Amino acid sequence: MDSRYGLCVRGGLCRAAVRALLLVAVLCVTPVLAADGKTLYGQHCGVCHSVGGENDIMPLTAHYPLIGMDAKISGFGRLSAAMPPFSGTVEERMLVAAYIVNELHGGAVENIPVKPAELTLEIPPFNPDKDEYVLLAWNNLGMHCISDSYSEWVLLPPANDIWAQLIRRGERPSVVTQGVILSYSVEAGFEKPAERSTFWQYAESLFGVRPPDNVGLSGNGMQGVMKLHADLKSFEAALIPVEPYPAQGGYNPYPVFTVQARDVATGRLLAETKTVAPTSTEMGCRNCHGGPWKHESIAGISQETGRNVLKAHDRLSGSELAALADKGKPQLCQICHPDPVLNAKGDPALLNLPAAIHGFHANYLTGRGSEACAYCHPNNPQGPTRCLRGVHATAGIGCVKCHGYMEDHAISLLKKEQEAGKAGAARLMEHYGPRMVAGTADVAARTPWLQEPDCATCHKDYRNRPVAEQANAFNVWTAGGAELYRNRPDAMGAVMCIACHNSPHASYPAVNAYGRDRDNIGPMQYQNAPGPVGAGGNCAVCHTRMMQTDAHHMGRTDG
Repeated sequence: MDSRYGLCVRGGLCRAAVRALLLVAVLCVTPVLAADGKTLYGQHCGVCHSVGGENDIMPLTAHYPLIGMDAKISGFGRLSAAMPPFSGTVEERMLVAAYIVNELHGGAVENIPVKPAELTLEIPPFNPDKDEYVLLAWNNLGMHCISDSYSEWVLLPPANDIWAQLIRRGERPSVVTQGVILSYSVEAGFEKPAERSTFWQYAESLFGVRPPDNVGLSGNGMQGVMKLHADLKSFEAALIPVEPYPAQGGYNPYPVFTVQARDVATGRLLAETKTVAPTSTEMGCRNCHGGPWKHESIAGISQETGRNVLKAHDRLSGSELAALADKGKPQLCQICHPDPVLNAKGDPALLNLPAAIHGFHANYLTGRGSEACAYCHPNNPQGPTRCLRGVHATAGIGCVKCHGYMEDHAISLLKKEQEAGKAGAARLMEHYGPRMVAGTADVAARTPWLQEPDCATCHKDYRNRPVAEQANAFNVWTAGGAELYRNRPDAMGAVMCIACHNSPHASYPAVNAYGRDRDNIGPMQYQNAPGPVGAGGNCAVCHTRMMQTDAHHMGRTDG
């Protein structure tokens, strides 16, 4: 049998091939009489599928919402030989998808536009004439996503990281790491995530350990002491298990943590600040795999959606993940798929998880813009999270200008796996090519999480602002983890870049749907302006004399 459309080499034409040829014949001789979904469905689907009879289309399409049905049709003829490629236009494809979902199935629940409420926020005080210290705090990821389908599978657990640096003000400010203790605590309502999450119930099956309720995989809870990273002159509280569900109800993906610095010897409070810990469960698996949202119809991966994902994986890969979930043994995706984000070795013969996920789904999401990113990541502009909230988003620099289109992003990951000799990579990128460069050969291969877009691609001297319309950081990656923006110190090796500019995707000045300054706490506290700390002539935040040169960006001077 031919590997693509069912041509039986020995026995003539099998039933699938006959249907495919009939479909081709119909499309060749029958003009589209009207641009309506029913007519187009009859021409593209009705030749082979009935409604309620032989080869019934109803059970095959029952769980798809509109986004998913459109994606499924656009992927025909790529990774599966079951269906030939859709031969109509993008508009016709959408009409067919809408007819199947809305007419044949009576509609599916679509995403509900959310208008977040502005939450109260008290910014800590700062007196530039008296205060001796400045304390800067941040989250090292602009958004931590949680796949909270704990009873079915997990790819990212609740595990937020908070960092901080303490600076002693003066003519020559200094970063303080000795003789101090830094602590953190979450705002009221988020202290007991185990009361609203089943993560702890399934943690042992997923991660091989069962931490105490409200304690994360690193041993950190919702309050505690931060650990010193001497090489970065910074303090960290790693893998805090914060979830976006406060005790008072609702959904809040931006809970606030208070960070304090105290003198070890006396216990005296030296400085205090606050920072958000961005945490979202708005991962859009349901957009294609169906099922409801888990939490208040706006966020979370429901058990139905999670199980649909397992069934698809089992069908395509021959795994038995759904059976394991039935037995109360959900699996961590990285048990099989390597992934640097969890330092997971997995099966070295398999594609790493980001390459597998993006490489596979790119077959169904070609030809789209940043909306393809928002189908999965929590950046639906009408959704409950809206994670792209930094200055780049405000300037109209979205996902594509840094990460490329879905096809570009997937190929950059798959090429690295192909170079490592993994056979699965070629199959996943066989049916699409890059859009940001001329060809696949021009895409720079990269390792996920460790090689990301380099700030210096656009900010060449860190002083002149790039032209937004010309900005393009795709295809120039950092060499490794040490060069990532979140790990990079300034030109003097003193203050972390992220300490003054804030988290990726939330760089100052940020615009947060849950409160204008919820992501701008540091600059509002120390300079009453939402831009980068110290920018705009605000050197006095740390320096007690006027500065003539920009040593943080250009290197140490005596100015």
